[in-house]
Amino acid sequence: MKIQSSILTALLLTVFFIQHIQSKETVKKPNVILFLIDDLGWSDLSLTGSKFHETPNVDRLAKEGAFFSDAYAASSVCSPTRASILTGKYPSRIKMTYISGTSGPKGPGYRLNAPKIVGNINPKDITLAEALRSHKYKTVHIGKWHLQNHTDKGKTHYPEKHGFDVNIAGFRMGQPGSYYFPYKSDRHPNTNVPGLEEGKEGDYLTDALTDQAIQFIRKNKAQPFFINFWYYTVHTPIQPKKEKLQKYTGKANRLGLNPKPNQGIPVWQSRARSEQSSPAYASMVESMDENIGRLLKTLKQENLENDTLIIFFSDNGGLSTGSNGNMPTSCLPLRAGKSWLYEGGIRVPLVLRMPGKIKAGLRIKEPVISTDLYPTILDLLNLPAMPTQHRDGKSLKPLLNGKKKTMDREALYFHYPHYHHINSMGPSGAIRMGKYKLIEVFETGKIELYNLEEDMGEQNDLVEKRPKVKERLLNSLHQWQKKSGADLPEINPDYLAEKDFRHKK
Repeated sequence: MKIQSSILTALLLTVFFIQHIQSKETVKKPNVILFLIDDLGWSDLSLTGSKFHETPNVDRLAKEGAFFSDAYAASSVCSPTRASILTGKYPSRIKMTYISGTSGPKGPGYRLNAPKIVGNINPKDITLAEALRSHKYKTVHIGKWHLQNHTDKGKTHYPEKHGFDVNIAGFRMGQPGSYYFPYKSDRHPNTNVPGLEEGKEGDYLTDALTDQAIQFIRKNKAQPFFINFWYYTVHTPIQPKKEKLQKYTGKANRLGLNPKPNQGIPVWQSRARSEQSSPAYASMVESMDENIGRLLKTLKQENLENDTLIIFFSDNGGLSTGSNGNMPTSCLPLRAGKSWLYEGGIRVPLVLRMPGKIKAGLRIKEPVISTDLYPTILDLLNLPAMPTQHRDGKSLKPLLNGKKKTMDREALYFHYPHYHHINSMGPSGAIRMGKYKLIEVFETGKIELYNLEEDMGEQNDLVEKRPKVKERLLNSLHQWQKKSGADLPEINPDYLAEKDFRHKK
């Protein structure tokens, strides 16, 4: 009898442990939604001080989670930052320092020849999507991709080739033909958005993409999912909803704002918009925020609100500079904007919300960068890190749970060895170390140094007053350029000063 009792007890214990293990294995992992907004400036949110734009849903995300005031895109243009998010590596390391396989403007009007780049993520890189899929996540990319060489007409490097089970509207180009159905352009048919043929006249792209995301959530809510939601908005073409345009035209009039400021603020030989007053742009910002609210509502309806990590980020600064002061937005108090290594071009809003894991209402000043998102997501999901892959990123979890106040790293680095028609500074590099920021202009070797704690607008150059700081940061930048394989531009032997691109036409 004792033997039989012992056997029975052993069997019961075995069954208990098997059930316990199975129950642990069947606990659903948290979901991830990564919102990446295109060309959204740090100053474009009411959260960061905008008096003209209205972003209540993003503001609510920040109140319910953590807002990073000193977050950076790894580049001042889109494709490099997008690649840095998915690989956890600096753009210079993966030779993706400009948009989709191009080296940017060139010819006798440019003093330097920019280095050649690649336009695709290396298949050997294990993307964030591939890492999550290996842990049984259902992965979907929605919206802008822009990580395939423009000259490649196939789908060799579409999202499906880099870890995504589903691709909705992602292709090689960086903007939509139109924000209105059928999302096409007669003038630029290469920008026609694919995969959204089902629709009707009047449908708006930002709405349509959100509809797709909502359908995906409801269909896949029983398993963990990763939604890489990269909106096309607020990139050009600036095409707002008509009813919102009327609203913001009235608001601009009430506030005494000029929808089309004429002169702007000089930045080198360029001009930066001096105020946020564009009704069309503000309308697009609100459409973005409104649709984020729709997705948040869906999560609540499906009882997924407390089981989902949400990240809100932008790929680079706002489009604020050009030959005049009439670009879509103003990045003030930050200097310049998209395509510049001043703060307006690389400092962007970052919000993370995850109930129970991230304390509500956190405001974190520690400088962080887009390469950090990969390891942070793995860490917050309690998944193993992949340090050989996301080698240029660090998990932000210690900042989010209060275990650390600062990150254990020397500095953040930026490498932009290309020209852009809205940037009259030209190719440059930068480093943020503590409160200091140094910029090196590659054409002339000119150095600028700023204390961002006291001067976030980068108006007071300290290069003469802080020579030791300048040398320390410059040496660190040069050492990093060598370690990360940063390719530098070379002298253009065919340069003609009289044809310089900065000369007014």
